Amino acid sequence: MDYRLLLKAKWKEIVDHPLIQQFLSNPKNQQLLRQVMEEPNEENAKKLDSEFKQFYQKIRIIKYISTMIRIFSVDFDKRVKKKQQRFPLILDHPDTQEVKDPVQTDMYEAVLFNQQDLGEHLQDKRLYKAYQQLTDKQKMVLTQIYVDGQTMKEIADRLGESRQNISNIHKKALNKLKEETGGDVRARRQNDQWRNGRTH
Repeated sequence: MDYRLLLKAKWKEIVDHPLIQQFLSNPKNQQLLRQVMEEPNEENAKKLDSEFKQFYQKIRIIKYISTMIRIFSVDFDKRVKKKQQRFPLILDHPDTQEVKDPVQTDMYEAVLFNQQDLGEHLQDKRLYKAYQQLTDKQKMVLTQIYVDGQTMKEIADRLGESRQNISNIHKKALNKLKEETGGDVRARRQNDQWRNGRTH
């Protein structure tokens, strides 16, 4: 069997994936790939594999930090507005003792617990594009269900929210994906597009 032909055939199946495209935006990585294609031996394969693993780890760390910052910012903004609505007179007087709400550390623990992203597992281009349009919280809920195998109750407990609210976020996210892809998202999930998770 000609391994060069096999590699090229397999490469065509994944070359359009956004993660691969970003990896190959680096000329060094392009050169490593070219070496593997031209001389498919163990040494060249290990070099390419090592570089991709480092790249993938950096992407995950950046995504994790970015998501954590956005969620914290949104949550902080909501808390400020909530305080202004509940205590308008108190907040009008800077000399008044500050009223403190308990910090929901469970939400941040949930972010720390989740360092993967469902989008990294999606091979269908339309589904991946639709997934990127979801809110950060919708992505987080879907990821914890279908990648980490968490139940909605477990997610609700971690975020300090009701199970009903998590269920609504989950439902809206699936409906959004269905609208954007023009298909049955649940069917795509069952066809090994996503890992099976527990939703009860």
